[in-house]
Amino acid sequence: MILEDLEYIFKPQVVEGTTSLYYMLVVGEYKLIQRHPSSDMASLVPVLDNFQYAGTVERMPRFMQ
Repeated sequence: MILEDLEYIFKPQVVEGTTSLYYMLVVGEYKLIQRHPSSDMASLVPVLDNFQYAGTVERMPRFMQ
């Protein structure tokens, strides 16, 4: 996943003015809600490197491993 992908995925949150992006990581049967500063989206790229985007539900992007 590249920065442009994340900018598109998180655009609804950025437009609403959030300063802390929120997303869900799904690892097996575990679901983890995470937050990340919207001003530093580029550092989220390596964090999500081993995950695939699995859609957005109620403005919360989900990434599965």
